[in-house]
Amino acid sequence: MNKSNVFCYLAVLLGMVTLPSISQEVYLQPHIEIVTEHLPPFQISTPSQILGFATEIVSTALSNTPYTFKISIYPWARSYKMALNKANTCIYSIARTPERENKFIWVNTIAERNVSLIGLTERNLNITTFEDAKKYMIAVIRDDVTHQLLVNKGFKEGKNLLVVNNTHSLLTLLTKRKSIDLILADGYTIKYRAQFNNLDPKLFENVYQLNAKPLDYYFACNIKTPPEVIKQLRHSINQLKVTGQIDKIITEWQYPVIRVN
Repeated sequence: MNKSNVFCYLAVLLGMVTLPSISQEVYLQPHIEIVTEHLPPFQISTPSQILGFATEIVSTALSNTPYTFKISIYPWARSYKMALNKANTCIYSIARTPERENKFIWVNTIAERNVSLIGLTERNLNITTFEDAKKYMIAVIRDDVTHQLLVNKGFKEGKNLLVVNNTHSLLTLLTKRKSIDLILADGYTIKYRAQFNNLDPKLFENVYQLNAKPLDYYFACNIKTPPEVIKQLRHSINQLKVTGQIDKIITEWQYPVIRVN
């Protein structure tokens, strides 16, 4: 065998050794499961897809990483439990609280929210302090930050606290069950929730806002998610902030016409 043939033979062997390792590297990139709840306009469940400006931010950020991903929507308690217990599973839009601090890796902020007591406009309830609210029955989402907040403030389930499993129920409960006086939710979401429940947004009013300034909503991941994955995800969301893409997405969603396909 002459020298040129030997070199060709070695090149072929080297290629046979090298190519599988490259393929293996690609194969080993983790798949990211992303879970959320129906919370318009942040994330919106429709029969054909998941919409909302937080969804758009998350999907854009993940598309700029080497990872495959899938976004699924469930009742909040189920999504929360999945992200809490399953590696490479992330959740949005989630509030960062002291109780949750060590339960997740807090990748990055993606949006802001307010927390308000929402009542029926016709009832004209007057609440000037948080303690005043204890005279009323308030409905919240199970395992949501609103649920944890009221429990920490001394509200008791069955006495002045009703816990439900998903956001679809809250406004309907407020309009149909006279025993429910208020819900605790982000006032910004009410017009969107009302539209999805075929209700007039004017039926509802912001009775009392708890927070003086907006609270951050996060994209967070299970604590067993590899550091390199977290680093990539954090960088990708930061890039959306630096380039102004997040502001653009939010602006485009300020006055959307929402259609359920």
